[in-house]
Amino acid sequence: MIRTDILIIGAGVAGISAAKAAADAGKRVVIADREAGFGGVLRQCSHRGFGDNMTGPEYVQMLLKGIPDSVESFFNATVLEVTENKTALVSQKEKGLFEISFSHMLLCAGCMEITAGMLPIGGTRPKGIYTAGEAQLMSFKGEGFKSPVVILGSGDLGLIMARQLKEQGCEVSCIVEKNDAPGAMARNRGILNEVPLILDSTLIEVQGAPQLQAVTVQNIISGERKTIPCKTLLIAAGLKSDRSLVRGLEDKDWISYCGNCHKIYPMVEGLAADSMSTARAVCERNW
Repeated sequence: MIRTDILIIGAGVAGISAAKAAADAGKRVVIADREAGFGGVLRQCSHRGFGDNMTGPEYVQMLLKGIPDSVESFFNATVLEVTENKTALVSQKEKGLFEISFSHMLLCAGCMEITAGMLPIGGTRPKGIYTAGEAQLMSFKGEGFKSPVVILGSGDLGLIMARQLKEQGCEVSCIVEKNDAPGAMARNRGILNEVPLILDSTLIEVQGAPQLQAVTVQNIISGERKTIPCKTLLIAAGLKSDRSLVRGLEDKDWISYCGNCHKIYPMVEGLAADSMSTARAVCERNW
């Protein structure tokens, strides 16, 4: 069994920031992540806007410059279970199953996207429906999309993906937003000069089999409906904190939440600062 003062689950921006703060405070730190290395979702964010106008990978490399060598990391490692006796069961290809015993755990597992299945959308479930995050990863891998594209949600990720798809030569028919104004920050709204934004509206049905052929959009105020032909639908309906790993243990005082596990942050800089602050506060407790 591996023993440590602090176990950090998640090696994205929150995990890196928390690990730096805890190690600098003199604590033994172990960090585990199911991916192959540090960075989390930012590794697939090729657009600029992180820190001093960096790409996601550049921002991650900037953070890693200050991480102490004493931090022990396990990658391609899935934490299967966390028990009440402060033990995590981990599965890793190289080591198989093993346990990590800790005094305090910092959950930095990030957040989950709201999927089409979580929304009151009728119709079939054809090919061509993705969350914006899935589409971002596919774009990062060089995979293409069928045009035309409809995007549900005008938050930052939705508009960033609209920009990326346009740059790849995809036809983006429209962006559908349930509120009366776009939700993205001003710096990402330039794409709205090129792509129509349908406000006060929501998507109520998808049509097509096996490939998506169209979506039906309804105005929330007037009730008016219209059908929009499309081959791809991107769901950018929002995020929620992912605490599923510790379900039933949420009230334990030996678990703290960092970054998007704490709350959803609009800016990565705030997420990093929150994680460092939380880790420092944990380290200042009487152990």
